[in-house]
Amino acid sequence: MRADHAQMLLGDRYRLISPLGQGGMGIVWRAHDNRLARDVAIKELRPTRHDDEIDVQTARRHALREARSAARLSHPAIVTVHDLLEEDGRLWIVMELVEALTLQATAWHLGRLPVHWTAWIGFHLLSGLRHAHAAGVLHRDIKPGNVLLTGERVVLSDFGIAVLQGEPITHTNSAPVVGSPGYIAPERLRGYPATQAADMWSFGATLYFSVEGRPPTIGGGDILAASPPEISRPPKRAGALRVLLEGLLQPDPVDRLTSDQAAMLLSEILRKEGIAVPPMRLMGSGLFPPGAFTK
Repeated sequence: MRADHAQMLLGDRYRLISPLGQGGMGIVWRAHDNRLARDVAIKELRPTRHDDEIDVQTARRHALREARSAARLSHPAIVTVHDLLEEDGRLWIVMELVEALTLQATAWHLGRLPVHWTAWIGFHLLSGLRHAHAAGVLHRDIKPGNVLLTGERVVLSDFGIAVLQGEPITHTNSAPVVGSPGYIAPERLRGYPATQAADMWSFGATLYFSVEGRPPTIGGGDILAASPPEISRPPKRAGALRVLLEGLLQPDPVDRLTSDQAAMLLSEILRKEGIAVPPMRLMGSGLFPPGAFTK
């Protein structure tokens, strides 16, 4: 990480404080918005290199796509984008700062999450995902590391490879499939385009990890060769979530549960647990079961 950026002022407004994390698409910083007197998260987009030259134009297209995809969404289960800046030849996306653990870190720490916690997380995550799909946004990288848990909110983050439905994507048979191994729908590994059904498979794989403590596929497939994953492992600890997970992880998208069907199943599971939930079409946030992340 580039500590020399600390205290850098962007757009005469945002002062970088410290790096929060780093991924393949860039570095995320904690920063302070001097104008509104609040802390924010700022993602510094790092251009990739092609033939030893920095591909700034590609980085700019990716930044615009990510910012525009997320900015058209307004939902408590989706991270909010505030601004997009270009300064000193670098691109920066300004987002709300969500103080949270990822679902991945939480499940690793606990081994796995109880069924009713996973159902609660799934209900709110699906609410945000349905909102994105209704707006024509396909996330394409739903995984435990991109689900943030604050104790009061479930937040889907990182729209770095999101696309708008119908948007042309440069793709050839030799191009690698973008996404995270173990959480990419089988049809995408076979070269078919992203769809809402593919996002639903990734959603199911994420809930599988939450309740089982591991991804649903053996080996997770070869993302670079775009080969299909090996046979999925049936859930063993899913309890009331078993039907939902098996329905979401159907290899053929035609046979896969729709978001409406998944919403009804999750609502029924939570109702039987005595956990009241609002209609999914209206709400996407609420309190976790008492003490959910304090033990």
